[in-house]
Amino acid sequence: MVAYRAFFGHVDEFLPGAHFDSRQAVKDAKLHKEREAGISWGLDEGGERAADAIVLNQGYEDDLDKWDEVVYTGAGGRDRNTGRQIEDQTWENRGNASLRRSRISANPVRVIRGSEGEKDYSPVSGYRYDGLYEIVEEWTEVGKAGFRICRFRLRRLPAATQELTPVEQQVRDILDQRDQDAADQNSADVPTQRRTATVERIVRDTAVVRRVKRWHEYTCQICGLALTVGAEGKSYAEGAHIQALGGSAGGPDVEGNVLCLCPNCHVRLDRGALYLTDDFQVVDRYAEGLAARSVPLRTVEQHRIGERFLRAHRRFWRINDLY
Repeated sequence: MVAYRAFFGHVDEFLPGAHFDSRQAVKDAKLHKEREAGISWGLDEGGERAADAIVLNQGYEDDLDKWDEVVYTGAGGRDRNTGRQIEDQTWENRGNASLRRSRISANPVRVIRGSEGEKDYSPVSGYRYDGLYEIVEEWTEVGKAGFRICRFRLRRLPAATQELTPVEQQVRDILDQRDQDAADQNSADVPTQRRTATVERIVRDTAVVRRVKRWHEYTCQICGLALTVGAEGKSYAEGAHIQALGGSAGGPDVEGNVLCLCPNCHVRLDRGALYLTDDFQVVDRYAEGLAARSVPLRTVEQHRIGERFLRAHRRFWRINDLY
C-alpha cells in the first residue's frame, strides 16, 4: 500500500455543500483517499498515520449522526459479504489508529455524507462534503452486535472555519463603506432633518442553497413568484433556512433545511408569520378576510424536506396549532 501524505482542512475550491455523484468523484476531488473504506488516512509531518476524512453512509449500526456531533464507529471486525460485525475491533487497525492520532494532534477531519446516511442530514443521492470536524474523544465499548468496538466523538468546527469568511468580510466592508459614504454625503448636502437608515440583511448563498434554487427553477415554493432582476433579466430567489443557522440550537446547512423563496416569503418565514405543518401546508398566521390561511408548499421530487426542521421552526415561534 502506498503511504500518501495526509492533507488536513479544505481541499482546493471545495467548500461545505459541494455535491458528488459517486465515491470515485469524491476521491478524484482528493477529499477522501478511498473508494470504499470509511476512513481516509495518510502520513502526517511526524511520519505517523493520521486520518484526514471519513464518510458517513450506512456504516456501522452503532453510528450516531446529529450533524453538529457525530459518534463514529471505527474500522474492522465486519464480514465483507454481509457487513455484520463478527469480531472485536482493535486500536491496531490502521484506520482506528489514524483517527486516534488525529485526535491527539487536533487535526481537523473532513466529513462526507452519502445518501444512505441519517435521512435528514444526508443528500437524496450521491455524496456531499459537509465540512470540518474535530475528534474530541475516543473509547471502546460493546456494540449492538455484542463485540467490542472503537468509538470516536466528532464535533463540527465553528462556522468561521467552514466558509470563505475573509472574502465575505471584504464584501461586507465594501457595502458598509458605501452606505457610510452615502450617509456622509447626505449629511453634508441636506439639512439635518433628513436622515438615512440602512437595514442590513444577510442572504446566504452556499452550494446547498444554490442547488435547491436550481431544483425549483428560482420559483418561490410558497407564492409561486419567479423574479427577474437587473438589465439582463436574471432569475432571483433566496435560500431560506427553516431552522435558522447559528447558535447552540441552530439548524444545518443541508437541502432538507432549505426552501427556495421570494424575498417577501423569506422574511415572513424568518419572522414566524408563516410556518409549515408536517404535511407541508404553509400557514399564514395573520391571514384576514378572503385570503387563504394555508396553501400547499410547492415541491419537487429531488428535494426531501426534513420534518424535524419544520418542528424546530414551530417550537422557536411557540406555535402549537397545526392548522
